[in-house]
Amino acid sequence: MATISEALKTAVEYSSANRLNQAEKIYRRVLEVEPEQPDALYGLGLLKLQQGESANAKNFLEAVVRVQPNAFRNWFVLGNYYQSQSEFSLAVDAYEKAFVAGGNTAPLHNNFGYALQKLDRWEKAIAFYQKALQLQPDCMEAKVNLGNALYARGQLSQDKQSYYAQLNHQLAVERQQAGDSSNAIAYIRQAIILQPDNWELYYSLGKFLHEEDKFEEAIAAYCQALELNCENWNIYNCLGQIYQAQNKLKEAVSIYRQGLNKLNPNYAASISNLQNCTIQTTPTIIQEKIKVGAHEFPKIPCVTEPEKPRPFWSVVIPIYKRKDYILECLANVLLQWQGQAEMEILVIDNASTSPLHELINSLAGGIVNYYRNPENIGPTNNMNMGISLSRGEWIHVLHDDDSVCPGFYARLQQSLHNCPDKVGAACTGFEYVNEKGNSVCFGEISSGSRQTKGILQNWLSRIGVCGLVMTPALVIRRKTHEQLGGYSCEIPNINDWELHKRIAAFYDWWHEPEILARFRVHSRSETSESWNTGKMAVQVNQAIEISYSYLPVDSRAVITAKARINNFNYCLNHAFIALHNGNLQATLIIIESALKIDRTPQSMAKLFNRLAQDDASSVREVVAAKIMALNI
Repeated sequence: MATISEALKTAVEYSSANRLNQAEKIYRRVLEVEPEQPDALYGLGLLKLQQGESANAKNFLEAVVRVQPNAFRNWFVLGNYYQSQSEFSLAVDAYEKAFVAGGNTAPLHNNFGYALQKLDRWEKAIAFYQKALQLQPDCMEAKVNLGNALYARGQLSQDKQSYYAQLNHQLAVERQQAGDSSNAIAYIRQAIILQPDNWELYYSLGKFLHEEDKFEEAIAAYCQALELNCENWNIYNCLGQIYQAQNKLKEAVSIYRQGLNKLNPNYAASISNLQNCTIQTTPTIIQEKIKVGAHEFPKIPCVTEPEKPRPFWSVVIPIYKRKDYILECLANVLLQWQGQAEMEILVIDNASTSPLHELINSLAGGIVNYYRNPENIGPTNNMNMGISLSRGEWIHVLHDDDSVCPGFYARLQQSLHNCPDKVGAACTGFEYVNEKGNSVCFGEISSGSRQTKGILQNWLSRIGVCGLVMTPALVIRRKTHEQLGGYSCEIPNINDWELHKRIAAFYDWWHEPEILARFRVHSRSETSESWNTGKMAVQVNQAIEISYSYLPVDSRAVITAKARINNFNYCLNHAFIALHNGNLQATLIIIESALKIDRTPQSMAKLFNRLAQDDASSVREVVAAKIMALNI
């Protein structure tokens, strides 16, 4: 082991990087050498708090104050621990010792005030909140706690209640983002007490409770928000999400219909006719091929009866068995439906064993064109079938677990209505959402460029290196498909990126920067499954090789080399995600594919450095053997 100071520094770095197991090993090795080393005891106490092991955290934090009783930080953190366990008398004692040890910070005064408040020592608590604000005027928690305490004592004027309600709301959001859901919910409830006629507060409460799977409480909060504001689609959408999660599909249909009838008069007028969407057997379309570069792709036939009026949009929703999110997906399209003359919606059922027609019909009536394949033709062919059946000028393929935001179609149509023929595709900003529909992160379409709204500049050199657009954020001109073909069946797990490169090699792309689409990340998605089996990594390599033949001659080598480096890193990251999930076979498949993607000295060095880490010991020898077999 290195010197104790060096070891402790490394452990802190590991903890900061959330590599908690490695940090714990180092701290424990230090304690083997020096059983009462205070920094190791303190570090383990914090680490156990991060891991949710409160009993173990308590043991370490109480040990460190015995060993080092004159350190402010030790008593402060121990006091915070006691407070988190609602042991407020013990928290007060710890905070008092923190003051004796020289503590004089705003957080200490604030936390001490809160513990006193919980013991009904209100006037003293208010004094400590005020002292905290003297030390740090922008201390949000102290501001909020002071306002709440004054309200509880009847000392807060009515004209300030709205101000403190918003502060509570702001702090609630901050606590939720930090993973402190219990305090987030407490602060938002206090905000509602201060301002009970604010629908946004009930909506936020519903979101927080929804995240905690407290469905019935969340429904009550959303319904209260709806009573105060029946014009906000997000409230209907969130209620629909909960009912879907509970598998209460009739209730989900009912709330979505209520919102659609209220907010979209075109839907209300059409659905009132009580028409049904009939099941149409998907017609037989001879699958021809079209060659682009050195490879063949499925040909998309020209539109039938071109002399007849055509809608601007064709929304193609391929489905198979899954009911989890289809109502949310379809409802968010129907919200923006402006009649058959402007948009056709095609649902292509890939021979589901339990047809979804009744569910679709209960929400969409006669609005949707529902096709059902006589037999399962695979997900890629199913998408291409929908594109082939479409009549719209522009096509939007929308998978049933994804969705669009209000304004998606209107914003794009405004920009694309008279755009030049050289624009073959368009995309919007998008966000990744989890199973509950909460945002995880935003897509990176616009990063690395000053481009905002308009033609994407240097787009081929960017999209050629990595996938920057997810399918729900993309619309493609039908003529583009007719010219370049549909999705490749050869690489079904990565065919979206390959198609994006193919289009960018021949057409410009339009960009709307606003976040208008949502791509769902969940364990049952085809993307997750393709990584779990390792197939994705294999097909990433194939996608790079396929595009080489049609990229412009003067830039293909540079783009391809960058793509190999980028996707080697991408695969390496996913390999160790699979390893941490206990999927050794997928780990080895992904690493082997990464070695085929790029074998430059720089990439090999990254692999060797990664294999040298403790968590890679189970695959180190096997990977070394694969490297030798590839003669690298």
